[in-house]
Amino acid sequence: MLQNTPTVYLSRLASPSLQRFLQGNGFQLKSLDVPVVYPEISTHADILLCQLGLWEKAQIFHGDPEKLTRNYPGNIRYNAVCTGKYFIHNLQYTDPDLLAAAEAKAAADSTILTKIHVKQGYTRCSLLPVDDRSFITSDAGIAKTLADHDTDVLLIHPGHIHLPGFDYGFIGGTSGGLPLSGRRLLVVNGNIETHPDHKKIATFLEDRDIDLYYSKDSPLMDIGSILVDAAPKPLQQPAQD
Repeated sequence: MLQNTPTVYLSRLASPSLQRFLQGNGFQLKSLDVPVVYPEISTHADILLCQLGLWEKAQIFHGDPEKLTRNYPGNIRYNAVCTGKYFIHNLQYTDPDLLAAAEAKAAADSTILTKIHVKQGYTRCSLLPVDDRSFITSDAGIAKTLADHDTDVLLIHPGHIHLPGFDYGFIGGTSGGLPLSGRRLLVVNGNIETHPDHKKIATFLEDRDIDLYYSKDSPLMDIGSILVDAAPKPLQQPAQD
């Protein structure tokens, strides 16, 4: 079966206003539950899924929940960032099928995929891809590693992001980039104005011709990323509603 409209994968804990905004703009929403991992991240899309590519070229790789275990590092096999140009993860724990899929998609797009190893296994949670070579993170180690490559990185203050069960969450887990009527739009779950670097984030996006959507009626919260499947193709396996 082909998906005829872009599908957005996000936690069912996403703010109601964000969900209404996405549905009102024609996106099909899907959530999932991965009970094998610990409860605080069991609804997080980036635990089981990985977005390959960005914007109009984005496709979703569906992982196998039977390969996951409850705790780190057994729960990070799929938590990578793949922009098309870069594949960024703790490569010691990357699922081989995911890496093979990323390489195959890069080849199909006539792109050379550069693999970058970082210590942070929760890479997609910690690192927000903005375009092929632009990123936002609060993780100084990731920022330092990416500085050795052809990238632009906005390093922001850690914290100021809710994540139930933890002291704080991460910027990558709040957000995702969506193609919308010829525009590129970064959507954020909650009020990003509560983050001390929100103006820097807005400027970083504006400099790259990316619009920003967020709602002021809910706290800025890490929900395990907002992932989009933009290209019509056969679904590998349906996510659970």
